Amino acid sequence: MTWRHTFIAWIVAILVSALAWSLWGGVSEVERTSISRRVHDVAIPVDDVDRIVVRRSAGLGDEENVDLVFERTDRGWRQVEPFEVTADGFQIRRLILAAADLEATRRSPLKDLAEAGGLERIGLGADPDGVTLEWPEGATRIELGARTVAGRAWVRIAGADEVMVVDDDLHDRAIDDDPRNWRSRRIFPAENEITAIEIMNGEATTRLERDGRLWAMTSPIETRADPMAVDRLIGIYGRVDHDGFVSDRVDDLADYGFDPPAATLELVRDDDARERVLIGGPSGIVGRGRFAMIDGVPTVFRLDEATLAGMIPAIGSLIEPTGTGVSPADVKSVVIDSGAGSLRLERDLDRWTAGVDGGPAEPIDTESVQGLLDLLSQTRSTDLQVQAFPSSLEVATVVLHGFDGRPLDAIRIAREPDQGRWALENGDGVLRLFPSGTKIPLLP
Repeated sequence: MTWRHTFIAWIVAILVSALAWSLWGGVSEVERTSISRRVHDVAIPVDDVDRIVVRRSAGLGDEENVDLVFERTDRGWRQVEPFEVTADGFQIRRLILAAADLEATRRSPLKDLAEAGGLERIGLGADPDGVTLEWPEGATRIELGARTVAGRAWVRIAGADEVMVVDDDLHDRAIDDDPRNWRSRRIFPAENEITAIEIMNGEATTRLERDGRLWAMTSPIETRADPMAVDRLIGIYGRVDHDGFVSDRVDDLADYGFDPPAATLELVRDDDARERVLIGGPSGIVGRGRFAMIDGVPTVFRLDEATLAGMIPAIGSLIEPTGTGVSPADVKSVVIDSGAGSLRLERDLDRWTAGVDGGPAEPIDTESVQGLLDLLSQTRSTDLQVQAFPSSLEVATVVLHGFDGRPLDAIRIAREPDQGRWALENGDGVLRLFPSGTKIPLLP
């Protein structure tokens, strides 16, 4: 390339630059700002937002706007106004992202709206719908105006001297969506360990209480609770969701069968927090679903038959089906009293000895003693009956003693006539029934 070609190229570049500058200078302020797609002057720290206020009236049936307030706590997101209830963290995050990701496709200064009806014309007049996001270092309020075409809508950052057109995703979530979808459907949202369960079903009250690692039934009878059954029940409570919202307006509790409720279910946590659910009347003509509500929350929801069955199990399914709750490793001696006399079994390290009616102790087959202890403590009965022990059918009493010599438990054993089923009972009024073919070692 010669110096002449280079000189011409420079001249052309200078002329093009001058033309571009001239054209830019002729663009109005509105047209220049329309090029910027930023809605927020400062990016919203999505993960730091800890409070949200959604002002809306659409779909709520109120003449005036209502503020829905959500706050993030150490237990997650909660709706705190107009009433307190656990919120769905996933849905709340989607709302935050919709607000944070706004991009403008058009911008107009307020002064340009004066001749065209002002803010009222685009739905941004006095007290418009809006979303306020707050975080430790700041806050912003997005006022939501009228929709335009092609999935667009007007917005304004509160106090700004311009309005913008954006995609209407935030409008969809904040104005059009049912606000009940922002709430968690989890019936028992707390995470602390459960220490007590009370189920009042009609006239029957089932109460379970934890003492250390063991669970006991204290009503309708006092007996050992089945740890596996209680663990399953707690697992159900930890994940159970209701089957659909019904109403946020409960003018008369009797309309939904809550006066009085057909059943109640209360959980007590290790921080003494209580969660109580009321079960009301049938939720439909077909099926056995029920209305329900969380005590203190004015929202009625539906529980299907399968959900209810898991939450309110049969009393018998919660009773420990073994003959004793004593561990074989804790037993130092065993006394078996029967019509044939008294047999005393004594542990000596890994061996056992037996003495009859106070006579001298002789070595005995260890497997027989271990078989008896395993049957009493580990074998699960095939049926349970809550009734008095049939003393007339008693065949033996087995008393287990600990290493301090004190009795740990006493198990009475009965058998139906004609070599029928066996029944074990240890003072709680519950008969644990075993098939007639069950072999109980060391019994006469």
